[in-house]
Amino acid sequence: MKKSIFLLLSIAGIVNAQTVQDISSVSVFSNDVNAGSARYIGMGGSMGALGSELSSSSQNPAGGALAITSEFGATLAFNTFNNKTTFGSTVKTNDNSFDFQNLTANMIFENNLGAWNRFSIGISFAKESMDNWLAMDRNNQITETFQPGETLDGTTTYTMNGYQDLMIGYKSKMSVDFGASYQEKLYLGLGLNIHDTQYDNYVFFDEDTNGTVYRYDLNGTPYSVKATGYSLSAGAIARVNDQFRFGLAYHSPVWYDNLEENFYANLPVGEDEYQYDFYYSNYDRISNSRLVASAGAILMNSLALNVDYTLHMNGSTQFKPNGDFTQINNFLDQHLKSSSEIRVGGEYIINDFSIRAGYNYVQSPFESITLNADAGNGIPTSQNFSKAIRGDLNRISFGVGYDFGGFRLDAAYQMQNQKYNYVFGNADYVDFDSADNTVYYATLPLNADHNYVADVKNTRNMFLLSAAWQF
Repeated sequence: MKKSIFLLLSIAGIVNAQTVQDISSVSVFSNDVNAGSARYIGMGGSMGALGSELSSSSQNPAGGALAITSEFGATLAFNTFNNKTTFGSTVKTNDNSFDFQNLTANMIFENNLGAWNRFSIGISFAKESMDNWLAMDRNNQITETFQPGETLDGTTTYTMNGYQDLMIGYKSKMSVDFGASYQEKLYLGLGLNIHDTQYDNYVFFDEDTNGTVYRYDLNGTPYSVKATGYSLSAGAIARVNDQFRFGLAYHSPVWYDNLEENFYANLPVGEDEYQYDFYYSNYDRISNSRLVASAGAILMNSLALNVDYTLHMNGSTQFKPNGDFTQINNFLDQHLKSSSEIRVGGEYIINDFSIRAGYNYVQSPFESITLNADAGNGIPTSQNFSKAIRGDLNRISFGVGYDFGGFRLDAAYQMQNQKYNYVFGNADYVDFDSADNTVYYATLPLNADHNYVADVKNTRNMFLLSAAWQF
């Protein structure tokens, strides 16, 4: 089947739990990956004009051409996340993971006979963990009671007894970058990139019915997705003098072909006939493109500073074929905007020892949205949400390194904060009983004709250790 599960399950009103998942995946499938060597992350990922470090090619593919020696590097990462979710009460959730996050190899070829004096070929792999888990506790304000006479069993009370959204997965980027140096004044680069995204999503709703708790899945979950996409990047860095450099780079959208979904759902198979089963769907999608402008300075041969400005051109984001995704694409056209990102980083070298620091600000790509929503007090009202789906990101980072001469060790720490409104409800929640082959729907309250919105504060920590060999 070609259509996405979330389109098939959409009900009146574009903003429901299933559609929100498709919309929020815009960030998951974006063409940038928050990963790299410890030196790169320690400087806030801000090396677009400084180059020389192959990880900088994720900002500007010309960066590899500034290196004067070949290098191989590997990075281990320890990632943690913490969520504080407030919906009536506040629930804290956290988890951690350990993985190889970054591998790089940059080969340098000198040419002493012409103006194009150096060429580089770099191969890199970067991987970002997408693991996340948020939970809500019982909320006695989210309830519905049927009085005697309205049901055969008399008074029945339905109360929200908890909610969980668990995501396990990653996105990665493998790049082959080609660079060239012209008289040590102009550096050009071209990147060919393969993007891979895989994750599983589980969404549960617990309902207390007269003292008995039943668990329901969001219809369409458990859900898994696998996607492979391709993109191009091109950049240039101009060296004004020994102190100042300027860079400009363009990163194309990622073209995901034949994205694969697998999910459990109760879907219509005929007139007034439904079947709960394991389903498959596939479709194409296009992510955002971005333009990166950079300025760098090297002062007193010991202090390096860099600023990157990125314009995320989110208007290219689409689900394909258009005829199957009219609602979602129309929503993105109305509410997804171009957004800005600023990176600032610096490195100070004392003999063979380096100290680094950086800061990122990443603007949310979503416009404000007005929803008829219940914020946890049991009273739905029309409200404007400026941080629905995703909020602004703030990252600070620190790092140190030591050059042993032909071998370098680097360590870095990055902390990322984000506050946003988690939109849920206004959807079907189901429980399949395999014993009698029956699907039970959560009666109330989350399948009501309005949304629910929880406040989430997400904090991510990343600890990196890199080793690099120069030859």
